[in-house]
Amino acid sequence: MTSIERILEVAREAGRQAALLCRAVHADTPESMDKGDKSPVTIADYGSQAVILRQIQAAFPDHGVISEEGSEHLRESAGEEGTAKIVKLVSGVIGSESNFEEVCGWIDHAGADGAEYTWAIDPIDGTKGFLRRQQYAIAIGLMRNGVPFAGVMVCPNLPVDMDKPEGQVGVMFAAAKGHGTVSVPIDGGDEAPISVSKSDNPGDWRVLGSVESAHGDPKLVVAMMEHAGVGGGFVRYDSQVKYGIVANGTGEIYVRPRSKPDYRENIWDHVAGVIVCEEAGGRVTDVDGKPLDFTLGQKLLENRGVLATCGGAVHDAVVAGLAAAEASN
Repeated sequence: MTSIERILEVAREAGRQAALLCRAVHADTPESMDKGDKSPVTIADYGSQAVILRQIQAAFPDHGVISEEGSEHLRESAGEEGTAKIVKLVSGVIGSESNFEEVCGWIDHAGADGAEYTWAIDPIDGTKGFLRRQQYAIAIGLMRNGVPFAGVMVCPNLPVDMDKPEGQVGVMFAAAKGHGTVSVPIDGGDEAPISVSKSDNPGDWRVLGSVESAHGDPKLVVAMMEHAGVGGGFVRYDSQVKYGIVANGTGEIYVRPRSKPDYRENIWDHVAGVIVCEEAGGRVTDVDGKPLDFTLGQKLLENRGVLATCGGAVHDAVVAGLAAAEASN
């Protein structure tokens, strides 16, 4: 039997190791490589995925895996220097010597087909934020029969206290179905349960959106705020950290409409964040208010965008505001 306690233990350790590796890459100044789709990717993406899937493969060999990266591009692009660098990084984090073939094997681990449990891994969500040394997340989500079941999301640059942005940074969010969500300072400090905002005043509701305009539709978001009377401001963050900010009660609304009508979200960008938000008392749907369907492969094929809120009247008001804003375009 797969226990929730064991799932979270493994995922939290995998997230901790991945955060150490990402910070080590930052300390050494990352250089970006271009994948075929021209989005930047660093050695940290591959190293992070390797240490995460090494843990999952060892603990849960019968689980399935859906992950963003594969080793093909790394093999083609790393060169002698990059090969040595990723082996050194991974070996340092896991505490034992590895080699390049082992690292690539961990990166490519896909687990079992048709498994009851399937992990959805984004080793660095918000790669551009990572390269800017701003916000990014390490997202380790687990689905059970196609439904988000547990998740760990590590945000190495997110303030532990959002009211003290110059203070300690580095937060791990961990959640599992029916067990709530906790926030853990990754550099020391007390673990604590978190919950979403209880604000019922639209004038105070705070909206979170993506830094990259291509990841949303800022004009639509502003129009929604006007229609719904939302007055708490619009702040942009990279990555799934926005789910954590809604979960810890320092933001009420995360909305991600897409500027391209036919775009569909990758599931690894949302599984961990969804369970973190929902278990803190939030609600997550698409921008039309439909439940997210994670059963259709690697993308949310039947959903337009994503909306995460503190729930209740807030969610309903935002869905209505988005519909009114789109109708007025």
